[in-house]
Amino acid sequence: MQKAQQHFHGPWIVAVAFVTLMGAFGLNLSGGQFFAPLAQEFGWGLAALSSAAALNMIVWGIFQPLTGRMIDRFGPKPVIVGSAALMGAAFLLSSTISTVWEFYLYYGVLAAIGFAGCGSMANSVLVARWYVRGRARMLARSAMGMNIGQLVFLPLTGWLIIVSGFRGAFLGLGVLMIVVIVPLVLFVAHSSPDKINQAPDGDELSTFTAPKSASLSQAVRSPDFWAATCGFVTCGYSLYLVVIHLPRFAVDLGANLATGGQVLGLAAGASAISMWTCGQLAGRAGKKNLLIGLYLVRALSLAFLAVSTEVWQLYAFALVYGLSSMPIIPLKTGLIGDLFGANAMGSILGTVWFLHQILAAIAVYLGGYLRVETGSYAAAFWSAAILLLIGAASTSLVRSPGGPVPLKPNPARS
Repeated sequence: MQKAQQHFHGPWIVAVAFVTLMGAFGLNLSGGQFFAPLAQEFGWGLAALSSAAALNMIVWGIFQPLTGRMIDRFGPKPVIVGSAALMGAAFLLSSTISTVWEFYLYYGVLAAIGFAGCGSMANSVLVARWYVRGRARMLARSAMGMNIGQLVFLPLTGWLIIVSGFRGAFLGLGVLMIVVIVPLVLFVAHSSPDKINQAPDGDELSTFTAPKSASLSQAVRSPDFWAATCGFVTCGYSLYLVVIHLPRFAVDLGANLATGGQVLGLAAGASAISMWTCGQLAGRAGKKNLLIGLYLVRALSLAFLAVSTEVWQLYAFALVYGLSSMPIIPLKTGLIGDLFGANAMGSILGTVWFLHQILAAIAVYLGGYLRVETGSYAAAFWSAAILLLIGAASTSLVRSPGGPVPLKPNPARS
């Protein structure tokens, strides 16, 4: 037993997921940083650029269920490796764009497909396969890569744009993904502990019994699935409204092109602290209670942003928003895993993320549309605050699980 604990590969899996999420989220969430330089270079309007980002959200969402099924069938490792390579290649191709349709194809489609297979859902399934008792803590620790990725890549993207132009920034980000992330996953990760004769949490393989799990068809018939999902989609709406449009909003307030990345980086730093704290508190306070609190705090931050008129207020917003930002993802993933188990987690989470991304796409497009029509982002930010209140109310309806949902017989198999 002691030998298995000393050589348990799980911590390496968490580290791989952490670094992969750094790159995946850092690249995909950098899209808003390119709006201003692309508009200056080609004269593309905000509506066209917002539509490209919205396309990215929709394609990502559509491919979430598909990649989820691939993960359930082939394992997360090959899906993450191929997807990270595709995402890096999409950024390399983006450095050559000269027409708006190329931006739509490379960033809106190819990068989104890659992100679908190497983002939160895929890495959550990977970590969940390696941990059962320690799942909440390890999901939170690996998911901190999303925060650190923003903290590092968003300011880095702004700096790269300033010193080398948007082409150099696209090129540099793509090279980092292919040279660092892809080899790391390929040579260090394993899809599940049984691949190297281990069991989750470092237990003895001979004594481990997998908990019961629900199928996707069973999960979607549960009111808990829809209550949890309703809350999560409000997270998608508010998250991508902020990440994509805050750099432009900062310019509206008189800031320079790098300010948006700096503010988002500050939010990511605050979110990393909150992520760690929530992971430690999840077992005692409960994932559902923490989620409700985070939704309410984020709603308050968006209401504050809607009435902000000075650049310094962006930094105050970033601190409050950051505390309630990314911790929602591992908490919601852990809650879904507690409710329905891990066997079909790729398919179940893929469906949840698909709906999440539909709302994200709506937010990205609506943010640009309302900015053009009203001359302000205030209406868009208020809409996010209201939806987050609905998300908190919906999450309160989810039962607090003590284990996977009891499985009901499937008539088709009886």
